[in-house]
This record gives sequence, structure tokens and C-alpha cells, in this order.
Amino acid sequence: MILVKYNYIMKDFFELIRWNHWAKNVFVLAPLFFSGDYYEISNVAQVLKAFFIFCLVSSCVYIFNDLLDYEADSAHSKKRLRPLPSGRISKPMAVLILSIMFISACLLLYILRMPINFIYVVLLYALINLIYSMGLKHIPVLELILVSSGFVLRLVGGGEALSIGLSPWIITATASLSLLITVAKRRSDLVQKSDPEEQRASLTGYNVEFLNSLLSILVSVTIVVYVIFSISDYATERHGQFIIFSSIPVLIGMFRFLQLAIVFERGDFPTELITRDKGMVASILLFVCIFILTTFVGDI
Repeated sequence: MILVKYNYIMKDFFELIRWNHWAKNVFVLAPLFFSGDYYEISNVAQVLKAFFIFCLVSSCVYIFNDLLDYEADSAHSKKRLRPLPSGRISKPMAVLILSIMFISACLLLYILRMPINFIYVVLLYALINLIYSMGLKHIPVLELILVSSGFVLRLVGGGEALSIGLSPWIITATASLSLLITVAKRRSDLVQKSDPEEQRASLTGYNVEFLNSLLSILVSVTIVVYVIFSISDYATERHGQFIIFSSIPVLIGMFRFLQLAIVFERGDFPTELITRDKGMVASILLFVCIFILTTFVGDI
């Protein structure tokens, strides 16, 4: 009986901190991948430290947002089932968990002697998400940019943790990709009109046609920018001239994502869509294999 109760408590805890959203923090690991220095154990250890710190901070942001939306979530047909609005976790307990995680993140930044520029990026990430939660999330278009900036800051944070320069083309591709994911989520929110009164306020500034146009534009931009990256001096010097072939799975993955978001309307959980759809998983694995193989061949 005690064990069952403990399992329920832990389930609510992990749901509160949104541990399943930690997958978004893989963007922190991207600079190590694109640098080609993933054979260095010290670099791997450093970027994993950065990854864990971002996990703690992002969970703080989620809890803070839930506390602000407590009343609205309690009246929502689906969100009221979450640990906080349902009462399974009390407000004081949520504040305590948030405080512990925030203090832990600050201590890790100090104890692990993370680079000062990385600390600035983490603080900027936290600040943007705080002002987003406090009202800017209700402003159409601006809220899309603010959400997508979190992915870009994760990428930049990983680069600063490793003290390596990032290709501007990769930063641009990450920005367009993150916007693509965010727009797909908003489109899904919009088409699920079970109760318009429960939808986020920012959706009043969108319609399906507008979001479909954005999706098409962003897919095109992501593909073009990545191709430019793959033929840039930055990429060919580090990974060899055959790195251009890695754009093939990028093309396939973008088309598949667009199909899933528009045709099958499965954009409500983009993270799960990317990690569970066989077509998306296959294109990602193919991309990783080609990227690593071309890097290895280029070093021979």
C-alpha cells in the first residue's frame, strides 16, 4: 500500500516538472554534435552538465507557469486533471519544489564552474520565459517568437558551455525549426475546437490558413538554410565535402513533419510526434548516421 502511494506521488512529481519535456533540451547537445568533437570525453561531460542545468531551469519555468494559471487550469476540462489544479500537489508544495530546483540549478552553476556566458544564456532563458508566462503568451505572433527563442537559447547555451563558435546557418536553421514546431502546436490547438472558451487567448489572432502558410514557409526556410550550412566552409572544413548528403534526411524529415501536422493533424504534441513516429525517427537516425559517417570519412 505504501509502495503504491509512493508511486502515485512520484508520478505526480514528474508530471508537475514536465520531465517528458526535457527532450527539448537535446538542443543543448547539438553544438557538440555539429562541432565533430564528440570523441572528447571532457566535452561530453561538459555538455551533459549544461543539459541537466537546463532541465532544472525549464522545470522551474513550467511550475511557475502552472502557479500563475492555477485558476484558469482548474476550470479547464483537461488541464484541471494536472497535479496542481487537481489538488494532488498543493500550491505550497509546488512552490517548495520550484524553490529547491531553482536553488539546485544556481548551486550547480557555481559548483561546476560553468562559463560566465553560459550563465548569462540560462538567465536570459529564464527571464524570457518568466515574462512570457506573466502575459506575453497572450500576444499572437510574439508568443511564437518567444517560445521558439527557448530552443535557440538552448543551442547557444550548449555552445557557450563548450566555448565553441556556432555556424550562423545552424542558429538560423534552429530558429526556423523551433518556429515550425511551435506553429504546428498552435495549429493543433486551433483545430481542436471542443470548447473555444478554453482555448488560449493568442489563438484569436490565428486561423488555419495563416498557420498552414507559416508551416510551409518555415519548412522551406529550414531546408534551404541547412543546405547552405552543409556547403559552407564551416561545415566542409569540419565534416568534409560529403556532408551535403546529410541534407537528404533533413528534406525527408521536414516533408514528413508537414504531412503529420497538416494532413494527419498530429501537431498537438510535437516532441512525442518527432520521437514516436516511425518516419520521423527513421529520418533522424539516417541524418545522424550520414553526419557521423561523412565526418569520419572526412578525417581519413
